[in-house]
Amino acid sequence: MIPDLDVYPLVGNDLMVLETPLLRVSRPVAACQRCRAAKIKCDGKLPACTACEKSNRATECSSTNDQFARGKERSYVATLEAKVERLEKKIADAKKARRKSSLMMLDTDMSSPRRSSVDTVKAGSSNNRAAQRKEASSIDELVSDFGLLAVNATARDFYGFTTEMSYARLILSASSKEPMPAGLTKKLPPRYAATPLIQQYVNNIFTILPIFEEATLYACVDAVYHLEGVAKPFDIWVVRMVLAIACLSQSEQRGDTLYSDAVGHANAALEQAEKVLHPGFISSIQAQVLLVIYATMDPHHFDSWTLIGAASRAMVDLGIHQDPSKSTSIARPKLEIRRRVYWCVYSLDRSTALVQTRAFSFSDESAHVHLPFHSSPTSSKHTSPQSHVFLQAFDSALDLFRIRQIQSEWYMDLFQSGREPWQDPYPYIWTMYNRMTEWFQSMSQSTLPALRCFFELELLYSYVYILSPSSRVPHIQEYAQRLIFEHCIAYATNLLAQLNKTSHTTKPPVTFYDAMRAYMTGRQFVDVLSRNTDAILHPVPPAPPVPAAPTNASEDPLAPPAPVSAPPFPAPLLPDGHNIYSLVLVFGLASLTGENGFNVNPSYS
Repeated sequence: MIPDLDVYPLVGNDLMVLETPLLRVSRPVAACQRCRAAKIKCDGKLPACTACEKSNRATECSSTNDQFARGKERSYVATLEAKVERLEKKIADAKKARRKSSLMMLDTDMSSPRRSSVDTVKAGSSNNRAAQRKEASSIDELVSDFGLLAVNATARDFYGFTTEMSYARLILSASSKEPMPAGLTKKLPPRYAATPLIQQYVNNIFTILPIFEEATLYACVDAVYHLEGVAKPFDIWVVRMVLAIACLSQSEQRGDTLYSDAVGHANAALEQAEKVLHPGFISSIQAQVLLVIYATMDPHHFDSWTLIGAASRAMVDLGIHQDPSKSTSIARPKLEIRRRVYWCVYSLDRSTALVQTRAFSFSDESAHVHLPFHSSPTSSKHTSPQSHVFLQAFDSALDLFRIRQIQSEWYMDLFQSGREPWQDPYPYIWTMYNRMTEWFQSMSQSTLPALRCFFELELLYSYVYILSPSSRVPHIQEYAQRLIFEHCIAYATNLLAQLNKTSHTTKPPVTFYDAMRAYMTGRQFVDVLSRNTDAILHPVPPAPPVPAAPTNASEDPLAPPAPVSAPPFPAPLLPDGHNIYSLVLVFGLASLTGENGFNVNPSYS
């Protein structure tokens, strides 16, 4: 039977018993060090156990928990008691603060005596110091509770995926199109057979995209071809991807022997993807850049836009898009590698965005990285191709980086910054046009002929691109239409001459981007020809428009703006055996689609 509460009323002292119940916990006794070593029973008597007293070693008797600080004992019960004490202390502090606040409210209601400013400052400073000490102690307790978890922003506290999904699988699954042929793995060729392929890569790809040092490339080759098998996964990846890219650069069409060899080398490299593609490493970004270059030549298996986007995000996560501050000490070789990686990723990202009409992975304003390859003061741009062989590759790469900077600027302003048309856009367009012309004219004389042809095609394509209609320039002038017509013919002439070359050492490799550029140039050619046929085909060259003044040409607001004149009309230079009508047929892209098997559908993604 439950007793009635009215019969047994509770008084104030009985309530205190309910608030503080007796904790009857069976406490396990930890043996002292001497009893533990002798493996005898210890009664845990304080200040010394019975066994130590009998052996006259009472002063040497110490418990196991005495070795640890309070709150960090190896006893579960002692740890709980320490937590209870901390909670009781917090409750007492809360009650004290509540009582103090209530007293202050009563004093304020009854009388509010005026206090001096000195007392206010003293009270405020003491309260601030107490609050800071309390906050610091709370942070220390929180950090000690976390244990080994890293709490700084630069710590690598990622210890791998707990499921079957990994970073490498995520990147490959997102960028894959057609699956790679299963079981098609190319055996590593002998070194004498691989040397020409590696040299092909160095002469045509490495000269404009030096993602790592040339010594690193040959060190990877030495490690892979070493008899004792000292090659690391990154070495195998680099050698296999270099061989795959070199084979693709010489392939004539999809399905030939060189194309099959390239796919086999790529399959062999992808076997090391789990060990190479990791977040937080510069070597992983370098490996992704090689895969991007491969994807530009084999668009059926990989999407280059997805790959370069992943590489750009990995680069930004590591902070490579910003040069270290001057106060930070960093080795010169490491700084050069950071700059190489940034500018190679930057070049591929800008090229991919322009070709596929996409947005940039990162803006120019968010990055600040100086150009790599500080040239020697004795080097000159008018040297012969035989001299300064190693500086030649650096000059070509710098030329590519500079044209990508100019392209990035006008592409962002004309195509990505907004949709409101400009009232007078041609001063800006002629300024960018002249900058690209000066870039090509100031190119080093030591540039190889194949690379010079590559840069000339890049220049003509940029001319057509910047003069084409956009959201900022929905209607183009008649003079701009004539320029587009002439530049399209020049682009087709040079591209057709490059494709007809038989030697792979004298012509740049044809990629999917070249097919898309030819497609875009052909569309602009047909568009301007259909809009204004009579004016385009008029035998008299048009006169340049009147020079216009740019809105912000000078930094001095009081200086008069310098007029920007339109570029002169180019003279048609046709090679022997070609005429305008035969060049028009080039934009059918029969040679590109039939010989190289590229998909030039503008909806390609």
